Amino acid sequence: MVKQYQTFSELMDEAAAYLSSLSYSSHMVDYYRREWRYLGDYMREKGIQMYDTQVGSQYLAAIMGETKNQDLSRSKKRQIRMITSLSDFFMTGTVRKRKPHSFPDELEGAIGKLISDYLIVNNKLNNYVAHTVQSNTLCLSRFLDYLNGCNIKSIEEINPDNLMGFVQKLQEYSDVTRHIIILQTNKFLKYLYNNRILESDYSTVIPKCNYVRQPRLPSYYSEEEICRLIQCIDRSNSVGKRDYAIILLIARLGLRRSDVCSLKFENIYWEARLISLIQHKTKRPVELPLFDDIGNAIIDYLKYGRPKSNQPYVFLRLIPPCNNLDSNGITCIIQKYLRHSGINYDERKHGPHALRHSLASNLLKQETPLPVISCILGHSSTESTIDYLRIDVQSLKKCALEVPCIGERKEDGNEI
Repeated sequence: MVKQYQTFSELMDEAAAYLSSLSYSSHMVDYYRREWRYLGDYMREKGIQMYDTQVGSQYLAAIMGETKNQDLSRSKKRQIRMITSLSDFFMTGTVRKRKPHSFPDELEGAIGKLISDYLIVNNKLNNYVAHTVQSNTLCLSRFLDYLNGCNIKSIEEINPDNLMGFVQKLQEYSDVTRHIIILQTNKFLKYLYNNRILESDYSTVIPKCNYVRQPRLPSYYSEEEICRLIQCIDRSNSVGKRDYAIILLIARLGLRRSDVCSLKFENIYWEARLISLIQHKTKRPVELPLFDDIGNAIIDYLKYGRPKSNQPYVFLRLIPPCNNLDSNGITCIIQKYLRHSGINYDERKHGPHALRHSLASNLLKQETPLPVISCILGHSSTESTIDYLRIDVQSLKKCALEVPCIGERKEDGNEI
């Protein structure tokens, strides 16, 4: 029996939560949600209130046109998969899990050994997180796969012709993926030249990709909406006590969800009224004030809501085994209470990062200096914080220049 969903947003939220339960990465779930939001825009344009599989088929037909399946780009095929997954969930309540990306354990051959050596040196030098290490490995494995397909087994056989052939092969990828693969390949070629493994600097041969990242306008919520979100949490039970403390940490201090998951007792300095930790994403230390409401919320959870456990982490699952929460769990918590609060978020992102954006927006309205906001959010530089200036409409209005009036002309052509 097909479940009846009250709104399209409810269908999206439950489908996203199901993907998370299948161990889809938060990054991939966000990709799915973004495509589903485009579908929601299509439904509003067409005046369609409720979703069904026929609506999904109509949407795909509209964006694909008459292009044959074999001629579709990778991004178009991904769109089909995302809409099909939503239709599957709508009909059956399940989504067949795709085979995950396989990250090679070992890059084979002489060239593979050089790539592995380069990755070890590069990762140690830059202290990359696991996700970046996997991404770099996958990019260079694409290069190695191409060379193996051309029966190129030694580094001496690499030349400008086969490098240009590799670039041509990348046309099947999206702009951003092609840009990243070319960037990593050029860095590897530069490494070979700098270490005198290659006599020529082939990093200058591959043309640079013209991809330019276009930053999107951050989603954010007003101070009134944030208060409404916090007030809708039922703190009479263990779940509510935990979730209330988590949402305060994100909404009031701007902590990333990864830092909330890994928050330990040793990071809380009660006497100094500080939270001090090494950020999971940037590996940089950050110190934040332990406000009274946040401290009281954590104490309330520890005394009356947290399961008895020797785990060093503050926030735990309530169902055994009571391990610490993961990032997807934090996202589901935020989305749950946004639904309960009745806040309309159809046109906005509605995860932990949106609460960070909201904090930045509200601090800008209070005329907080940009470097201070950057420190609060744990950005490695103010460059990462500049994007938030675009959502401070009131301050932007102050920068507006008056447009001079254009004089009316008489019939003889002279201005009045």
